[in-house]
Amino acid sequence: MMEGDSVNLTCINSCDGDDLSSAFTWFKDGEPINEGPVLYLSNISFINSGNYTCSLTTHEGTTSGVINIDVEYGPKDTSVSPLMEVDTGSNISLTCSSHANPPVEEYTWFKMYDDEIRTIGDEPELHLWEVSSDDDGQYFCSATNKHGSQNSSTETLKVNENLPDSTVTGDVFTIATAAIVTTVTLLLIVTAVIVIRGCNKKRTRAPETVCEENIQNAVYVNWPVFDNSQSHEGNLCEGATMEVIYTAVDFNAKRESNMQQQMDSHNDDEGVIYSTVCRDQILNPSYIEHL
Repeated sequence: MMEGDSVNLTCINSCDGDDLSSAFTWFKDGEPINEGPVLYLSNISFINSGNYTCSLTTHEGTTSGVINIDVEYGPKDTSVSPLMEVDTGSNISLTCSSHANPPVEEYTWFKMYDDEIRTIGDEPELHLWEVSSDDDGQYFCSATNKHGSQNSSTETLKVNENLPDSTVTGDVFTIATAAIVTTVTLLLIVTAVIVIRGCNKKRTRAPETVCEENIQNAVYVNWPVFDNSQSHEGNLCEGATMEVIYTAVDFNAKRESNMQQQMDSHNDDEGVIYSTVCRDQILNPSYIEHL
């Protein structure tokens, strides 16, 4: 029988003649399934396939002969064994399975290439030897018998590319070398920056130190300028024709320790410089007189 058909089975007791008054029980594969002289099977499917018998309900052991119902149908539940990630160079087998009655007569394997579908096999199992990146992609199969065909869902095969040991070693060496070079470069840069900053600090601080020492060790005193008509007691320029232009006193004091030594061996006037700049009004020369 074909899937979707309908059938009625009738149980007859020869002792009843035309009067179907006996009580009957129906069995499928030895299990009771219904009561009554007629068994109605409509829109049958593969689950209705089996061996049917009937018997008198009131008389055990009075069983009819066996009627076999074979429901045929096209492929169902067609599928591809789940695919997974595999390494390059592996050997794998893909299996196409399907339920059909009669059994599947033909299997076909397909692989999708972008928008193109290619046939790659015609056996229940598809063997892939030493897979590579070319085998990476989507696969499905088709099962066919005399009542029809069915395609499986699409499954994806992922091939992991393994790098050769030499390549991996080379990459590790390259990364390590780059890390060392980078570290050394950074250390050189930091060292250079520290040295430059140190030199700049020395250059900027040296004048300040000298200036501070000069300021601490020197005192400048300016006397007012007197013209020739005024008399000023203590005029250091000799002669009536001399005019005082500039006078300064430089106290060239030394550090306390040195000053103490100087005071012990010299008088108090040493270390003090008196300078006077004079101009001759007649000859108009300028000179410096040091006292």
